[in-house]
Amino acid sequence: MNRYALTTTVMGYTVILQIVDVEGEAPAVLADEPNAFWRDITGNDTARPGMKISWGPNGNDYSETTTAEQQMITSGRMQQRFDAAARWLMFNPLQYKLDLGIATPADESALIAYKQYFIAVSEVAGQNPFPTINWPVAPF
Repeated sequence: MNRYALTTTVMGYTVILQIVDVEGEAPAVLADEPNAFWRDITGNDTARPGMKISWGPNGNDYSETTTAEQQMITSGRMQQRFDAAARWLMFNPLQYKLDLGIATPADESALIAYKQYFIAVSEVAGQNPFPTINWPVAPF
């Protein structure tokens, strides 16, 4: 049995988001965690979701995150999603099309979905406790 930790690095912290015990390879990275990847932690029974990982000369050290660190990490993960959304909109100028009266119904629907996504990301901080956050799926 192999043990894998889904991790992400944000604001200078590498944190564990999820742990799975599976036969074989790690599962695919979740679509709502684009900046995460699986680490093999087979043999480690102390690591838990929400812990941070520090690397040292004697191996990895797993420790609990403080409330302040959890807030910073959540804010950083939100910023990653805002940045990705802004990059997408830069190459898909839907608001400009709407302003100029040349937006198709599909453009208008896409712009509404984009704005709803942006709002949903902004509201995750008041949702579930860290690290279990139900991130909205990006419409792009």
